Amino acid sequence: MIPVVTVSQMRVLDEGAIGRDLTKGYSYMLRAGTGVFDAVKKMLPDRDGEIAVVCGKGNNGGDGYVAARLLLEAGYRVMCFALGPAEELRGEARLAFDEYAGRKGNYLVLDDAGDLAGLSCCRIIVDAMLGTGAKNDPHGLCALAIEAVNESRVPVIAVDTPSGLDTDTGIPGTPCIAATVTVTMGFPKIGHYFYPGRGLTGKLVVQELGYPDELIESGKLSLFYPTREDLAALLPRRKPAGSKFDHGLALLCAGSRSMAGSATLAATAAMRSGCGMTHLAAPESLIPTLAGKLTETVLHPIPETPAGTAALAAIDILKEKAAGMQALCIGPGLSHEEETSALVREVIANVTIPTVLDADGLNAYKGRAGELASHGGDLIITPHAGEWQRLFGELPAEPAGRIVRLKEKAAELRLVVLLKGSPTVVAAPDGNAWILPFGNSCLAKAGSGDVLSGIIVSLCAQGAPVASAAILGAWLLGETGVIASEKLGEYSVVAGDIVQMLHYAIDRLAGREY
Repeated sequence: MIPVVTVSQMRVLDEGAIGRDLTKGYSYMLRAGTGVFDAVKKMLPDRDGEIAVVCGKGNNGGDGYVAARLLLEAGYRVMCFALGPAEELRGEARLAFDEYAGRKGNYLVLDDAGDLAGLSCCRIIVDAMLGTGAKNDPHGLCALAIEAVNESRVPVIAVDTPSGLDTDTGIPGTPCIAATVTVTMGFPKIGHYFYPGRGLTGKLVVQELGYPDELIESGKLSLFYPTREDLAALLPRRKPAGSKFDHGLALLCAGSRSMAGSATLAATAAMRSGCGMTHLAAPESLIPTLAGKLTETVLHPIPETPAGTAALAAIDILKEKAAGMQALCIGPGLSHEEETSALVREVIANVTIPTVLDADGLNAYKGRAGELASHGGDLIITPHAGEWQRLFGELPAEPAGRIVRLKEKAAELRLVVLLKGSPTVVAAPDGNAWILPFGNSCLAKAGSGDVLSGIIVSLCAQGAPVASAAILGAWLLGETGVIASEKLGEYSVVAGDIVQMLHYAIDRLAGREY
């Protein structure tokens, strides 16, 4: 897992690793510049055309000068544009400039925006103007340079962060670089993953700097981004000699007279995600409809209210069925009926297997969220922002504060929170959290949450710990959304398409491609 940090956390790591040691500091700058150099090589392997590097007065500019020197030595045509004279550079940045100039590298100290009139003729622009420590709107010559870069419409590689972006909040200043690729140093920053910053960051590449392990551990970092290798390790392994019982039995309580689709999507997604068998408990009048939609799921009729929703009298049936299962999902399509909500609360308090509480199941706790602490088994809740607000009140708008609030609630109620959104965030009761910036706008469709619940309950039934199931479930949904969009377009994908294409994402993670 890759730590995701705030600007202040990154500053502490830098100070701990470098202190006042110029030689050590420059060694880290060389690694940073190498990351930018590698990104340019990948984008422009043919070495044709000119590369412009726009360098600020601080260490971000120093990273740019290192990259420019490496590019020059590799046979690229490079032109550096400086926001200030060399005499204003200090420390590592001055060393980097001197090495570039010592290789007879071309550079121009900018007087005004007119000096950048030829940027549109370049193949790539490297933005090395402002680093993560910059706050407020860019001004003066720097602001003019940012506008000139954006107006050139040339692909931009940003050094550490797009100049002008607040990497704690993801809020851009005016103006702000719109990067094609951002090579961030050491660890990604929170603002890279939250819109609108995520849209300005482009493809995010993390350049490792080699901080000592003991320094990272002492920082007590608790927010992470999972790599593909991390996610693959979370995928439950198949049992070559196992039966359906060895691969997990999942119970779902879902659906109502007008919401058969929610139950169908969740149950089918559970089977597509690998569990050995799914059982679906639904209002008895809904069973004939579900029987025509679900051929692999075992259906259990339960008592219903006059409105065709699950009745409180179903509690004994659900407790009995849950006793023979490995995981439970309750909520999709259940309705807001008062009696059905009472049933949900009874189930959560009495069932001891890992449980996914979603959709209308969450609404059962409106005005009584504290009762969630009385859950009988491991619990995952999967609210979107509106459901969270109904349960717990407003979330902070600022990303770091939002994540802190999620962690606090997860610890207070001893459960896993999966806050759906872009990005999705998972928080565990042990204080750790994960940013999951996967998927695209095709998931902003009715039924996507039902599919997610089915995936997660299936992973739990196969033995995945609840936090792992939440993390992996969010990735599988997002990755399948991207795959489906490649085939159908973001406008046209529906939740049923996600279910049908889940196998592509699972096989990618397992190392199999079609």
